[in-house]
Amino acid sequence: MGTDLTPAPEITLIKSEMEAAAARVAERAMNTTLDGISGVLGDVFGGWFGDDVKQWRTRRLITTLIKTKEHLEAAGIPIENAKSLPMGELYAIFDGCSKQEDISLTEMWSALLANAMNPTNDKYIDPSFSRILGNLSGLDAAILKYIMDFNSKRDALFAKRREILNDAHVNKQMKGGKSFDLMIDEIEKEFSDWADGEHQGQFKGFSVENISYSISNLLRIGLIYSPEYTIPENLIQVGIKKKTGRENELVADDRRLRAYLRAMNDQAGAAIEKKSTLQSLITSVRPNWPMIQRNPTIQPAYSLSGLATRFLLACSP
Repeated sequence: MGTDLTPAPEITLIKSEMEAAAARVAERAMNTTLDGISGVLGDVFGGWFGDDVKQWRTRRLITTLIKTKEHLEAAGIPIENAKSLPMGELYAIFDGCSKQEDISLTEMWSALLANAMNPTNDKYIDPSFSRILGNLSGLDAAILKYIMDFNSKRDALFAKRREILNDAHVNKQMKGGKSFDLMIDEIEKEFSDWADGEHQGQFKGFSVENISYSISNLLRIGLIYSPEYTIPENLIQVGIKKKTGRENELVADDRRLRAYLRAMNDQAGAAIEKKSTLQSLITSVRPNWPMIQRNPTIQPAYSLSGLATRFLLACSP
């Protein structure tokens, strides 16, 4: 900032190959020619920001665009063959990524932009994804990734278990090797150790309050939900109400349903304000293989919604 007597210093970004590469990505996305990367924010956002803010956001944008270029090149797409995007969609992405310092979220922004610009991409890119990503914290993203990685590892475990059981059915008995029960026990233990280590590694530095707040945010956005087995049955009671001198009346009692919906509303945010029980990210389950006698394995207490699955695919390289 400056005055009439002391004008604000001119902000000059250092010219470099990195900035030139970022400018090429921005030019292709905007289908225009820019006077260096420093002109991007001016072209997109006009004179909304002062020099200090503009420089800070430009640096964030450069980081994202360079990562976008890397994703496109890894997919075999030269920058000149990438797609340009509608300005409304591009505005939302540039605005969001230029305000982001979190490394994991920057990676998601760059992957989202790269997938949108990839002409061979078969991932569904909904215009709302940039808005969703802009509403996430780094912890929110870590929770989503943890659930996604857990599901992937669990699917691999189930596939390996089926393979062992198929071998057991064909061969009946192993000769000179491990028993089938022991082989299943080993892969179950390996998975259990991974789940525990992954949870500790990802969330050890976060308080239970912060994790609960993130869960509330993800519930509000509609990216996670409680597993179906936790939903109580018979939320609506239907019966016949007898009336004197009149025909019987079919009635539905939805009080349980309304109470359940109120509880879900609390879980998605109001519960935090009312200082009620904080939400936990994980729960414990025992191995479902009868020969295994071990401690329970932790697993996410929530499932990804279909929207979350599509969103994470769009924000992944």
